[in-house]
Amino acid sequence: MSRPSKLWLLPVACAVIGVFWMYRPAYEKEPPVTAPSQPASMASQSTPKDRPDDRSDKASTDSRAEPRVIAEPAAALPAEKVQPPIDPSLQLVFQAPSNARVGDNFDVRIMIGGRQSVGTIVVEVAYDPALLRVRTFEEIDYAVRMAGDRAFAIRQSSDGQVELVLRQRGTALTLPSSAALVQFEAIASGLAHVLITNVSAADTTERPVSWSAFGREIQIAID
Repeated sequence: MSRPSKLWLLPVACAVIGVFWMYRPAYEKEPPVTAPSQPASMASQSTPKDRPDDRSDKASTDSRAEPRVIAEPAAALPAEKVQPPIDPSLQLVFQAPSNARVGDNFDVRIMIGGRQSVGTIVVEVAYDPALLRVRTFEEIDYAVRMAGDRAFAIRQSSDGQVELVLRQRGTALTLPSSAALVQFEAIASGLAHVLITNVSAADTTERPVSWSAFGREIQIAID
């Protein structure tokens, strides 16, 4: 008995292969889909606009922004300073030589002018004790100061500070036009500073007298 012919299988196989070939792309992995880049113009449009009440640094650089008005503070008041009266009853001018040698004695003098009776004048003087020494009444060099020269007396003295007084009890002072305030001895070379730190004056009833003073800072070059 002869085997049946299998030639019919050939067209069936060709049909299967054709169908497989047609649907093959569907089984292949599709490439990932990439979102297209957004244009710069669109990106800028997507940024939310600033709200009207928002504050931004851009406003300070905008040429159209209105200038800021800064209120100027009131003028600062000068530091409190004691000013001499406009028309003082007592005028004082301090004088001293501008230079001296070590071992020299010299006076700081005071020029006095007054329109009112004065009973007491007190002057406080600061000096550099490393360069100067105050000479006491017993040590006064009368080769420098004339005998009988109306002078202030030392009321208190400490290292670098001396308080001097010119007083006449009971009656008003007969004010000299010039008087020796204090005598110094130059004891070392350098630039010596003498400073009139305070002045006070009173009449015969101890009431204050107005005053003005000039030359309160004195420098003496000592060599």
